[in-house]
Amino acid sequence: MNRKDQIVAGIIGSTHILALGAPFCYSPGMFQLCFWGYILTALGITASFHRQLTHKSFKSPKAVEYALATLGTLAVQGNPIEWCSNHRHHHSHCDSVVDPHSPYDGIWWSHCGWLFDSKTQLILFDTSNVKDLKKDDYYQFLKSNYLWITIGQPAVYFALGGFPALVWGYALRTVFTWHITWAVNSASHIWGRQEFKTNDISMNNPIVGILALGEGWHNNHHAFEDSVRHGMKWW
Repeated sequence: MNRKDQIVAGIIGSTHILALGAPFCYSPGMFQLCFWGYILTALGITASFHRQLTHKSFKSPKAVEYALATLGTLAVQGNPIEWCSNHRHHHSHCDSVVDPHSPYDGIWWSHCGWLFDSKTQLILFDTSNVKDLKKDDYYQFLKSNYLWITIGQPAVYFALGGFPALVWGYALRTVFTWHITWAVNSASHIWGRQEFKTNDISMNNPIVGILALGEGWHNNHHAFEDSVRHGMKWW
């Protein structure tokens, strides 16, 4: 592990440990804080990072675009420049040797193992595929201040709601969002159905589809990458 991998492992590990305190400080209010926090930050990932910034599936006023990107940054999955670069690499090399997180390398690797081993993911250091985002001052700001945003977020929850808000509003919500997002990379490339023939093993997984706000209709997405909609049928 290099220094970056150690920081990532520390943040992910400590957040999981903190989330274990959820049963000891439950209340209906804390559950709602966690639930709505998930909806907002997951929306930031799927609507902003994924569909708007990575694939240019839709346009919006800059105020809306930046607000959604900020929500995505609060999901603690990286800044928009690095997240979108990684995902563009994924689509360019999907389920091949250089795919950053192919399940051909094992379900653990595709789920989250790749996050802890950047030395074998040299492709991720190449951000030349996001020149459009690198020209934007706001996304450069989010990149430069990402670590401070990540550290400051739990501090704000604790200041406003004490230990229960820290656990439910930040830790449990973040851990849940992580695993749902990671399941798109792992479960949705292993279990499900292929409605369309694509040059990969992307699947439509209904469970991930519901939990990930539509992202689990993954074969649909790989067949029509630029579509703002992942669901193709009435249900």
